[in-house]
Amino acid sequence: MDIRDLLEYNWYCSRKFLESFEKLPWNEVVEDRGASFGSMRNIFLHSLEAEQGWFRHLASGKIGDWPRHDYEKEFQNVEAMRKYAEEVEAEGRAYIRKLRPGGLDKLFPITWHGKSFRIEDVLMHIVEECVHHRGEIMCLMWQIDAEPPYTDYPGFLLKTGKLKVKGKAKARK
Repeated sequence: MDIRDLLEYNWYCSRKFLESFEKLPWNEVVEDRGASFGSMRNIFLHSLEAEQGWFRHLASGKIGDWPRHDYEKEFQNVEAMRKYAEEVEAEGRAYIRKLRPGGLDKLFPITWHGKSFRIEDVLMHIVEECVHHRGEIMCLMWQIDAEPPYTDYPGFLLKTGKLKVKGKAKARK
């Protein structure tokens, strides 16, 4: 498995969640439900800010300022959220395109426990952070009897044509 595939999956999932938010009344998306960042909107936007921040840190080669937005003022509908998600995805794609062979194994100096981590580890953290918060949003959707998007990885591979295996596995006896 390649980290690039997981990032593609991550962006696919973001689009699916935006589609689900469109089906909900806006007041449900922005209601503070006492979760990590209050509402579904805020949790989703926090994930995007974290993703954008890490890509910017990686692109600059150092830890810089984190993106900060006024969610109430800047994101008053799903379309504003979608535009931001597209901006973050574009920055991520631009960074990934510039990676050279062996680039994933290069060290990036971050301040986690005074240790350096590989670029691929930081990229994996982006995916992990988003998966964590998408699970949180799913739970909030279930609490209001809303159906969260179905975002299984095998389905992503099939829908996007990224399945790398041809044919079928033989049944075990």
